[in-house]
Amino acid sequence: MSLTPFFNPNGVAVIGASATPGKLGHGVIANLIRSGYQGPIYPINPKADVILGLKVYPNIRQVPDPVDLAVIIIPAPLMPDALRACGQRGIRAAAILSGGFAEVGEEGAALQQAILDIARAFDMRLVGPNGVGVLNPHSGLNTTFIEQIPDPGDIAFLSQSGALGGALIDWAKGQRIGLSYFASLGNAADLTETDFIQALNVDPHTHVITTYIESIHDGPRFMATAREVAPHTPIIALKVGGTEAGARAVASHTASLGGLDEAYSAAFKQSGVVRARSVQELFDTAIALAYQQPPRGPRVAILTNAGGPAAVAADALARNGLQTPEPDEAIRQALRDALGDYPQLFNPIDMLGAASSPEYEAAARILLASDAYDAVLAILVPNTANDPVGVADALARAAGDGSKPIYACFMGDVSIREGRQRLHQHRIPVYDFPENGARAIANALRWRWVRESPPAAPPQPDTSPFQPLRPEIQRLAREGRDYLAEAELYPLLEEAGFPLAPWVAAYTKRTAEAFASNYPGPFAVKILSPDILHKSDIGGVVLNVPAAEVGKAYWDIQAQVRRRAPKAGLQGVIVQQMAGPGVEVIIGMRRDPTFGPMILFGGGGVYVVALRDVAFRIAPFSDEEARQMLGETVAGRMLLYGARGRRPGDVEALVQLIHQVAALALAVPELAEFELNPVIVHGRGQGVTVVDARAVMGGGG
Repeated sequence: MSLTPFFNPNGVAVIGASATPGKLGHGVIANLIRSGYQGPIYPINPKADVILGLKVYPNIRQVPDPVDLAVIIIPAPLMPDALRACGQRGIRAAAILSGGFAEVGEEGAALQQAILDIARAFDMRLVGPNGVGVLNPHSGLNTTFIEQIPDPGDIAFLSQSGALGGALIDWAKGQRIGLSYFASLGNAADLTETDFIQALNVDPHTHVITTYIESIHDGPRFMATAREVAPHTPIIALKVGGTEAGARAVASHTASLGGLDEAYSAAFKQSGVVRARSVQELFDTAIALAYQQPPRGPRVAILTNAGGPAAVAADALARNGLQTPEPDEAIRQALRDALGDYPQLFNPIDMLGAASSPEYEAAARILLASDAYDAVLAILVPNTANDPVGVADALARAAGDGSKPIYACFMGDVSIREGRQRLHQHRIPVYDFPENGARAIANALRWRWVRESPPAAPPQPDTSPFQPLRPEIQRLAREGRDYLAEAELYPLLEEAGFPLAPWVAAYTKRTAEAFASNYPGPFAVKILSPDILHKSDIGGVVLNVPAAEVGKAYWDIQAQVRRRAPKAGLQGVIVQQMAGPGVEVIIGMRRDPTFGPMILFGGGGVYVVALRDVAFRIAPFSDEEARQMLGETVAGRMLLYGARGRRPGDVEALVQLIHQVAALALAVPELAEFELNPVIVHGRGQGVTVVDARAVMGGGG
C-alpha cells in the first residue's frame, strides 16, 4: 500500500477526539485546524456533538466519505475493536498515538501483536503505537499534539521518540528551520524508519532525511534501502543506546571490541548514511546539506573578525579531516586590494574586530572564486563596530549562485539573533560555535563522496565450501557446547580451506615429540582444555620451542596452568609449527542481532583489546570494502604500503581470508562469535597463516 494517506490524506478521522482543552484528543483537532489542513476532519466521540466547530460522530461507521486516515487516541485495551472497525469501514491507514503496548511489558507486547494482526487482515498500515503522529507542513496535515507548528521546508525528521520530536520541532521553529515532514514512529509495530525513508526519497519537498533511531527492526532491509536512497537524498542518523546494558562477560576479543554501536556504525558507513553523534550535529548537518551544495573537497578558508574563535575553528576542521591551506600570493594581493594592508592574510584570514559588512562581502567573494578553496567558513563575533544582519546580507550576496558553499558561525546570542535568522532566510548554514560548523562541513563532504561513489549492493559470497561444516557444528550445539576447542575446530577449518599452520593435538608426550620430529622448528606449545579460552592469560602458551624441548614443554606448560587454574580440566597440548615472519592481525566475527555477521579486522596478538586498532564491516561486502577496512587500521596500512623498511604484505591473500570468515559466518548461523588471532600476513605473494582460532556457539539458525 502507498504511504500517501500519511502524507496527503483525503479526510482524517480522530477517534478519541475531546471537547476538553488540555486533553490530547482536543490538541490533535486543534492542530489539524490551525495547521491549515484543507481536507475534511471527523472528530469521533460518542459523548460530544461539536468540537471546535466541527460535527462529531459517535463512531467510525457513521463517518462519511472521504476518509483516508484514522488517528486513534483511546485506552490501549479498546484499540483492537477500534482498529477492526476502521478496517471494516475501509480505512487503510492509522496513526496510533496511545501508549500501553510493547513498551510496558509482555501483556502490552501481546496487545501490540493483536492490533498488528488486525491491521494485516485488512491490508492496513500503522504508524505507532506510542507515538505522537505525523505532520506535513506543506499540506497542513498535523495529527500531533505538539505545541509548535514548523515552517514548511525541505528537511524530513523521523523519530522513534515522540518527546524528542516535539522538542526539536519547537527548536526548529525558533531557529526558522523548515521541515518537509515529521513522523513519530513510536514502537514501530508496522511502519518503520525504513518504510518512510523509501517513501521520502520520492517526496518533492524533501531534500534531506534525518532520523533519531533507538533500534532498527530489519537491518539488512534498512541497509538495502539506504544504499538506494542515500546517493540521491542524504540520510543523517542519530543512533542512541550504543552501550550494552550491564557488563556481559564476552568469550572472544571480537565481542569485547565490537558491540552494538560498532555494528550500527559499520552498517551506516556501508549504506551511505551519515552518522551524527548528537542532536545538535544531526540538525547542523541537515541544514548544511539542505541549504547548499556540499563542498567539492576538504579545503576550507576561514574568514573572521576574531583570532581566538578562528584558532578554535582551525583545530576543529583539522580534527574532522579538513584542511586550511594558506592563500597564495595572488589571493593575498586580491585581499590587500579589497581590505588594505592591516588584515592577517594567512588562513584564518583575520580582518580584525572592526571588520565591516562590505569587507566580509569582498573577502568572501575572493575566497569563493579561488580554485584554492572548496568552502568558506565565515566567523563573526559581535561588537559595537559591526552589524550582524548586514554581515548576513553581505555573505548572501557573496555566495552568488551557490556553486561553492559558504558557512557561517555567528557567536553569541542576544546580539546576533536577527543575523542568524537572516542567514536562515538566505539559506546559509549558521552555527553557534566553530566546532559545530566543522563537523557539519565534514559530514557534508562525506555525503558528497556517497553521491559521487554510491554504495553498491555487495556480491554474495560462495558459501558452499562451508556448508559441510554446519551439520557437525549443529551437533555440537545440540550437545550444549558453548565453544569449540582447537582439536574440534581446527580440522573443520582445514576442511574448509583455511590456511592453518601445521599442528597436532597431543594427548601424550610421545605424540608431541613425534610431531616435532617431522617438521622444522621452532614450535608453539599451547594448553588444550575445554575450560580455558584465553590461554595466554594464564601462561598456557610457550613460543619458539626447539624440537628437542617439545617433550619437556608438554609437561611444563600443564604444570604452569594447574597452578594458575587448578579447576580447569587439562587434556594435553596443541603443538604447532611456528609461522614465518610477518605482521600479526586479527580477523573476527560477531553475530549482531540487527544486521547479522559483523566482521572485524585489526592488529592482532595478545594486545588487540588494549590497542583497539580495529575496523568493522557487516557481511557480505566487496573487495573494496575489505581494503578500506585495512586502510582504517595501523596494521592494515602497514600491509598495504609497508613501513620502516618492511615491504607490503600479501594483501590479496588477506582479503581472501577476510571473505572466507564472512562466508563461514553466513553459512553457519549457529556460530555467535568466530576469531582468527593471530593471523600472520607474510610478504607480498607469500600468503597468510592462521595460527590460532576460536569459535563460540549460540548464534541460532
